[in-house]
Amino acid sequence: MDEKIKDSFFDDPETTTFWINNSLPSQDQILHLQDSMYIQKDQEFHKCTLGIQYHYLLYFKQQTVQKWVNLNNSTMEYIKHQTAGVGIRISKHKQYFEFFGDVEPWYNYLRQYCVQRNFSQSYTLLKKIGQGNFAEVYKATNKLDGAEYAIKCFRKSKLKEKIDRLSMIKEISIMKKIQHESVIKLYEVFEGPECLYLVLEYLRGGELYQFIKKSHPFSEEKCQKLIYRILKAVHSIHEKGVLHRDLKPENIMLRNKDDLDNICIGDFGLADYYSPNGQYLFTRCGTPGYVAPELLQDKLYDYKVDIYSVGILMFILIAGKSPFDGKDYDDVVMRNYYAKVKFEDCKLSEVGMHLLKGLMNKNPIERLSAQEALNHQWFAKENSNKCSQFKIRKQNYVLKKLTHCELQIKKNSTLSTQFSPLSSISSLSPYGITKYNLDDSPKSPNTPSAQHPSLASKITGMGQLRPVRRSQFTLKQI
Repeated sequence: MDEKIKDSFFDDPETTTFWINNSLPSQDQILHLQDSMYIQKDQEFHKCTLGIQYHYLLYFKQQTVQKWVNLNNSTMEYIKHQTAGVGIRISKHKQYFEFFGDVEPWYNYLRQYCVQRNFSQSYTLLKKIGQGNFAEVYKATNKLDGAEYAIKCFRKSKLKEKIDRLSMIKEISIMKKIQHESVIKLYEVFEGPECLYLVLEYLRGGELYQFIKKSHPFSEEKCQKLIYRILKAVHSIHEKGVLHRDLKPENIMLRNKDDLDNICIGDFGLADYYSPNGQYLFTRCGTPGYVAPELLQDKLYDYKVDIYSVGILMFILIAGKSPFDGKDYDDVVMRNYYAKVKFEDCKLSEVGMHLLKGLMNKNPIERLSAQEALNHQWFAKENSNKCSQFKIRKQNYVLKKLTHCELQIKKNSTLSTQFSPLSSISSLSPYGITKYNLDDSPKSPNTPSAQHPSLASKITGMGQLRPVRRSQFTLKQI
């Protein structure tokens, strides 16, 4: 491995190893691919047996795994040898491994884990649909089948800090791990000389935020069906050990115009793997007016911060305004901090109000989990599968104009998602990152109350968030 290879944004400068010789992390015996390949050694080609188990490339010796490499965020590209033909080069930490043979099925499988080169050979950029401080988003087509995608392009020159690299790895890792019909799909990742390219599904319906603005406040029945779909997606996210931490109408998309049957949660830039001891690099993050009070208060928190945000969304859909409506931005933050909710402004049935208060209980121990909320009586029709599919017809009503307070929130926080043509991306360098769990999320269920003997206790090192790059905010002394 003495050939000079291209530097990669994803390489860890503190790591030089390629192959790992100890036991595989996964005890699963399933091999997704296994075949004899040719590798070059001492100017000659030798036959060897390789296998793939999820995102691990295995090197066998006498039917036993001799060594392996984690392929997540390694670089993969086709190569051609005049004698051996077409092969694949896997690069990681400035080292590489090449193999030749029937490699096309391997390349097609590994593209879901590896970073590819030569983006322009696969996609054609059509038009810019979003702009941010660190990235641009384009509508694009696949050159092979003409399918449409959203391409999120990060300029590497603007991602110079170590935290930027770790943040990108975390976001990509989480999006690859979560596979749910109501979560935006990340298909593949490319790296070029100047940019990183994330290939995402193209959502034509725009943001839920835009839909709410032009529609009358929802009826209880319409709200019920939408909240049920969102909770199912949130439950799936939590089952993967992930906290989203920035659920709001701007980060919930419609796949098709005015179709609330097919919603999609996006923007995982502030998501992180659950840490029982609160080891997140940035703990106070999100958008004021949409976050749980314990997150603002620097208390230990868990998955239930997302549940509180779902409750805020439910309130907005029914009441047509924020539960923390105030005279200015600071007033909104204070109301959010102390969980001062005017439940009387939300006209709901008794059972609906019972659910809303369960979602927005300021005590996270008593707050409902996603599973408990899905089993609530308010969703009885959904749970019995008697509820028919629905479409929201275009309303002639117009939601009230944004109040001065809402305009202040819009000015001081990120109110857009990068995957919609209607978006105006504010900044795309996420923070919520912890290096120790970049590769694999912990196997943790929704946190039982026993894990929180004192939610009021503060964690050492939690301070004000530093100047905003995205969905982060500084608070005046509270």
